[in-house]
Amino acid sequence: MSGLPLLLKKARVLLIGAGAVAQQKHCALLESGLAPDVKAAKICAPYFEGKDVVILRLGGENIAIADDYDLVVDASGDSALGEALFARKRNYLLNVVDCPQYCDVYFGAVARYGELSVMVSSGGASPVLAQNVRDKIKRFLPKSLESLVQRLREERAQNGAPSGEHKGRIAEQAKQALGKVFIIGCGPHSRENLTLKALETFALLDVALVDNLVGQEIWDILHALGCETKSVAKQKGKQSFKQAEINKMMLDYAREGKTIGRIKGGDPAIFGRVWEEASYLSKHGIDVEVLSGITSSLCGALSSGISPTIRGVSTGVLIVSAHLRECVFNIDWIDSLKQKHYTIIVLMAYSFVGRIVAAAREHGVDENLPAALVSKVDSPSQRCIIGTLGRLEEMVQQCEQPAILIFGEAVVKSKGIPFVGERIELE
Repeated sequence: MSGLPLLLKKARVLLIGAGAVAQQKHCALLESGLAPDVKAAKICAPYFEGKDVVILRLGGENIAIADDYDLVVDASGDSALGEALFARKRNYLLNVVDCPQYCDVYFGAVARYGELSVMVSSGGASPVLAQNVRDKIKRFLPKSLESLVQRLREERAQNGAPSGEHKGRIAEQAKQALGKVFIIGCGPHSRENLTLKALETFALLDVALVDNLVGQEIWDILHALGCETKSVAKQKGKQSFKQAEINKMMLDYAREGKTIGRIKGGDPAIFGRVWEEASYLSKHGIDVEVLSGITSSLCGALSSGISPTIRGVSTGVLIVSAHLRECVFNIDWIDSLKQKHYTIIVLMAYSFVGRIVAAAREHGVDENLPAALVSKVDSPSQRCIIGTLGRLEEMVQQCEQPAILIFGEAVVKSKGIPFVGERIELE
């Protein structure tokens, strides 16, 4: 079998059949710029209604219908007809669907980016395999290739075939255009809360830049896949990378034509700086795809036996951060603690507990407001301490960071829900 790809131009094409499979082949031929004649014993798919379909009797005695064509595609499902077409073959190339022994040519699974096409073929062995490989290719090839192809076509039309120096420039442009960044939310800690889409995307990565709160099990998966993995941890008092440095690192890797995974704990949309990173990369022409993850705020609440919403108790959830940029304490949400029918989940609150209690007292918040601290969410050492706003400083002494802080009546009203890890209720 030859592996030589061919592009047929102005070919005379015959499609035999008018059912669901023939519909797929008809669409593929049209996408390739070929307008086939269609002949069938009857129309079996609504797609062909109203189209120019020649209805005739098909069989071994009527195979001369193919003699005037350059390419014949038999999607009739009649293996005897396919065998007859192959045995009597004149000057046409033949494709008999699902009968590779009668095929001169095979349909590939095609990923299209404007005028750029990438075809995957299994040589007729398994179209499903070819389609899955095609779909994987489409995941990591950036959409910006379409505009690059168009621009290069216009340049060729104006200037003719590129010179050696110009070819080098095109090669550099092509390499840069292939770079792509996936911003991936990986859940709170363990691989059990990793989404299937995130796991599938790991297999596409050349480089992974990993945040501090990503669990070791996620690191292990990345290492097992052979991905170049680097920590870009940012932790209070131990900051090793600034956001500008991480942005530049992603951009540099992308310009090398690599596929980069920006690996984040939880969900990147919840205080994960997804806007800063995605907008920076997009501004520099880098293709970005963002994958949501399970946020520690909701996972931590439910896994510790707290339902953030309960009919008649809590009608909504507010997720806030206890600090702003440069570890500045965020006080804007404190008055929300007076909203009796809301659950407030506070992230990055561990080191601000004393200031939260003081601010709440200053704003007249009831110190008996139920509260819970959930530390080490989704890890074997997860612990939940249940008490009140007034005892928060006592509670924080019994757990470690990172921890989420939960306020509201839902904390005590949902105690009957099963929980994982350790749970301590203050007297």
